[in-house]
Amino acid sequence: MSLAFMRPVRRDDFDQVLALAKLSGGGMTNLPSEAEALRPRVEYAVESFEADADHPSGEVYMMVLEQDGKVIGTSAVFSAVGLDYGFVNYRINKTVHASKQLKKRIERRLLVPTHDFTGCAEVGTLFLSPDARGGGYGKFLAKARYLFIAQHRKLVADPVCAEMRGWRGSKGEQPFWDSLGRLFFDMEFEDADLANSSMGNQMIADLLPRHPIYVALLPKAAREVLGKPHNSALPAFNMLLSEGFAFRGYIDVFDAGPLVDARIDDIKSVRESKLYKVKIGDPESGPQFLIAAGRLSTFRVVRSEGMVDGDTITINKEAARALGAKNDDEVRALKW
Repeated sequence: MSLAFMRPVRRDDFDQVLALAKLSGGGMTNLPSEAEALRPRVEYAVESFEADADHPSGEVYMMVLEQDGKVIGTSAVFSAVGLDYGFVNYRINKTVHASKQLKKRIERRLLVPTHDFTGCAEVGTLFLSPDARGGGYGKFLAKARYLFIAQHRKLVADPVCAEMRGWRGSKGEQPFWDSLGRLFFDMEFEDADLANSSMGNQMIADLLPRHPIYVALLPKAAREVLGKPHNSALPAFNMLLSEGFAFRGYIDVFDAGPLVDARIDDIKSVRESKLYKVKIGDPESGPQFLIAAGRLSTFRVVRSEGMVDGDTITINKEAARALGAKNDDEVRALKW
């Protein structure tokens, strides 16, 4: 089995990426399982790597994890979101009602539509083939994005956010959508999610309630899932928290999944990664590193043994080949 490596998505990856998307179970707006919605996203990602941008202007840097010629996972960095139509979330606010006559003080929560993260960067589209789980590849997919950000600081807006899939029952129940979104969008969740994937956020701006909504007016089942991630998204959610991301009361307008955010300099993997000169040799039984090389279309990440000596890291030939690195090239490494 060859060394798995992360690289930019290519047009000829489409069929494999679509197959992965169909395994996701739905609800991943940025990885739709319908070909007509996914194809323009892959195409735009390829164009983003080819564009050689000099500032964040909406590019999508989607990457795939490849092993033995097969795509086994995806993840992406969105340079700046919502520039065309806005990036809308609900913020859970607190409001207080008080009556001196009745000697009552009542606190209530409000769902307030907000554009607070319009123009920020986003990490997302993280999905790993079920056949590849258990080998640390989910962690690989997540951390490779932060190495990309560290290598391309001028191309990624600050702060960075991440939206998690909201909770869904074992039979597909979605209490938040059923009690709120359905009333205003007049369609099934899957249809709304597909429309959002293929048409952009303008439909949200057009149809989303324009006024705050009292949480107390929602059914109990809907109230209980506010900010609750999908069961399958819980490991990714916990990884984000361990990286320094924080949940500050922002949720998705469709499924109430949590949105977390962090300043780039506060992301653990960005902060702890270091630049080294490459030496190709035999690192023997050195510790594992996540190692990144290249820029944009040549960007690659591998997980391999390495031996650090000052500002030099010794890696083996297989890792160097996967990275496209030669002696004295500069790489960024993060201890695994």
